[in-house]
Amino acid sequence: MSNSRITRLAALKRKVEYRKWQMETGRLISEIQRLDDRIGQVDALKAIYQNHLEKPALTARELVGIRIINMHLNDRRDLDQNRLELLAEERQRLMAMLAAKKREVDMLEDETKRLKRTEVEEKLEKLQALMPARRV
Repeated sequence: MSNSRITRLAALKRKVEYRKWQMETGRLISEIQRLDDRIGQVDALKAIYQNHLEKPALTARELVGIRIINMHLNDRRDLDQNRLELLAEERQRLMAMLAAKKREVDMLEDETKRLKRTEVEEKLEKLQALMPARRV
């Protein structure tokens, strides 16, 4: 097996691995977006309940219910915010890995092209060596 073929196969293997990491990063980004949306929804709900607290004829039962709901919304927002921070750090780490893998794939593909060109030139030189010289 020629060196260019081996290098090309190694490049393909790395490219498949790179695509796998790209898909994982895509899933991570969609999860971050989903958490971001949910945090926005929780903030909107908190604002609605806060506006409801300002109404004049609020019973004690309603007040306690709204306070409990606000407490649960705060907990949910804190959990989502913490998870969002963790996922953002993970995304940064994955982006660095993706960049390194992309460089590796590009390097292997360039090496494959260079080796292929070299093999073609060697083959051409061998063919030219087999050709009889011209008579003068």
